[in-house]
Amino acid sequence: MNDPVREKQDTMSESPAKYDVIIIGSGVGGLSAGLTLQTLRPELNTLILEQHNAPGGYISGFRRKGYYFDSGAEGLVFAGENQNFRKAIDGLGVKLEYLSIDPIEVLHYEDKSIALYPDPDRYQQELIRNFPDSEEEIVKFFEIIIALQKEYDSSIKDGLEPSFRELIKIVFRRPTMRKLALKSYKKFLEDSFSDPELIKVLAIYSLWYGIPPEDIKAVSAAVSFFSPIFNGHYYPKGGMFAFAQGLTETFVKRGGEIQYKKRVTQILTKRRKAIGVGLKDGTVIHGKWIISNADLKRTVFEYVNMKKFPNSYLGKVLKKDQSVSGFAVFLGLDKELKGYPSHMAYNVDAEKLIKNTLNGIFDPKEVLIRIPSKIDSDLLNEGKSSVILLSFAPYNWAHKWNKNDPEKYKRTKENYADMLIKLAENLIPDLSEHITLKLVSTPLTFERFSLNTQGAWYGPKMGGLNIKIQPPIRKLFLAGANIDGGGVAPCFFSGMNVGKHISKRFKPWQRTARIMFPLISYFTNRSKMKVLLNPSRIK
Repeated sequence: MNDPVREKQDTMSESPAKYDVIIIGSGVGGLSAGLTLQTLRPELNTLILEQHNAPGGYISGFRRKGYYFDSGAEGLVFAGENQNFRKAIDGLGVKLEYLSIDPIEVLHYEDKSIALYPDPDRYQQELIRNFPDSEEEIVKFFEIIIALQKEYDSSIKDGLEPSFRELIKIVFRRPTMRKLALKSYKKFLEDSFSDPELIKVLAIYSLWYGIPPEDIKAVSAAVSFFSPIFNGHYYPKGGMFAFAQGLTETFVKRGGEIQYKKRVTQILTKRRKAIGVGLKDGTVIHGKWIISNADLKRTVFEYVNMKKFPNSYLGKVLKKDQSVSGFAVFLGLDKELKGYPSHMAYNVDAEKLIKNTLNGIFDPKEVLIRIPSKIDSDLLNEGKSSVILLSFAPYNWAHKWNKNDPEKYKRTKENYADMLIKLAENLIPDLSEHITLKLVSTPLTFERFSLNTQGAWYGPKMGGLNIKIQPPIRKLFLAGANIDGGGVAPCFFSGMNVGKHISKRFKPWQRTARIMFPLISYFTNRSKMKVLLNPSRIK
C-alpha cells in the first residue's frame, strides 16, 4: 500500500515548525522527557503523540466492567521517601501517594513458601527458616549484599541514576563491586551457596530482567534485585494508571500538549535532520526536535528508513535482540479474595522458564499471580477482586500463535489461559468457579498494544552494545527502554536526561528569531522593491 507521506517526503520543503519538540509515545520515557522539558523551559511547545486513548504504555492500567488491571509494570523501586526516583518525580511537581508492597512476593513450592520482605533482616531470617543448613552461607551472602548496597548508596549521593549504564561507570571504583565485577549473577550464587534449591529461590530476580542469571552481571543483579529488599517496593495509590495519569496531568499543566489515537508511521528527515513526523492518516506535523520513545527497531527501520543510517549503526541496532514477551490472563471475580498477598509465584524456576522462552518453548508449569486490590482496596470492583496471571512466552511459538487461523488462535489462547488458571488454583482453590470476566493476551497482543517488536516486555534485551540517546540523525533523540533497558526508573531517567539535553541546546533567542526573521525579511524585501521601482531613491 502506498504511503502518501513517504511518497512526498523527498520533494517536501522544510516547513516552519509548529512545535519545538514532538515526542512519539507516552510511555514513561516519553512522559518524563516532555515533563522535564516543560518544567525547565515552560515557553516551549511540546507535543506527545500517543496511538492509544490513554497514556502510559506498559506503565499504566485499564478497567473492564468495573475491574481494574495493571497493563504491565506492577510496582516501583527507588520510590520511597528521599530515594532518588521519588525525589526526581516530586521535583517535577508530580504529587502521588505511594503504598508499600509487603511482602514483595511470596514464592510457593511443593515443600515450602518463602516471603520476600522489604526488610533485609526479616528476609534473611525467612531464608534461614526455610534453609537452616545454609544459615552460615546466608549470613555471609547478606554481608556482601549490604556492602554492595552501601557502595551503591554512596554513588547515589554522587548523582548516579539507577541504570545499567551508570553502574558500569563506577563499578571499579568500589572495593566490593570491584571483586564481583567480572562475575555473573549465577556464578556469584553458585560461589555463595551449596544448596541448589536456595540458588533457585535467589535466581527468581532474573525475571525482572528477562535474561538467564549467567547473562546478568553480579553487581548489577545484586544492586537492582536487592534494592526493593533494602529500600522497599511501592505501588501508586490508584494503580499504575494513576502514575501515568499523574505525569500526564502535570505535563499538560506545564503547557505541554498530548494527542491520543495518533499513530506515527514516519519520522520526516531532510539532509539527515529530523524535521517532523507523519501520521497514519497522512497528517504531517513539523517540529524542531523529535524524541522517539517508540520501539528501537521500529524507529530505525520503519519510521526513519534504514537507508538514512550508516551501516555501522544499523549493525549495532540489529545486534540488539528483543527481550522476552509473555502470556497474561486478566480475571474478574464475583467475590473478594481475602487472606492473600498481592504478589504470589507458584513453582517458579526462573532460569528454566527464561531459557525455555528464549528457545521458543511454551509449556507453563508455573504462574505469577497479581491481585492489585490487596495493595489498594479502592481498586476493588464493588467488593470484588481482579486477578492477573502471568508467564513468559515466546513470540514465534507455534507459527506466531496460529495467528493466520483466527479460530485456532482463539482456541490456543483459551487452552493456555485455562492452564494458567489451573496452576493458580494450587494457591487459590476454586478460582475457576468465580470468574465473571476473562481477557487473554499473547505476545501478539502485546506487540499490537505497545508496538514493541515481538511484543517485548522490556524493549531491547538487556546487555550488549549500548545505544546512545542520539542516533546519527540530527535533531532526533531516543528515550525509554531503547537506552538502558526495561524498568520504570531507568526509562524515566532516560527521558529526563533527553529532556535536560534538549533544554540546554534550545537557546532562548531561537523562539524570538523564528518570529522576527520573517518580519525583518518582509520589510527588507519591501525596501528593495521600492528602490527598484523608484531609482531616484538611490543617493
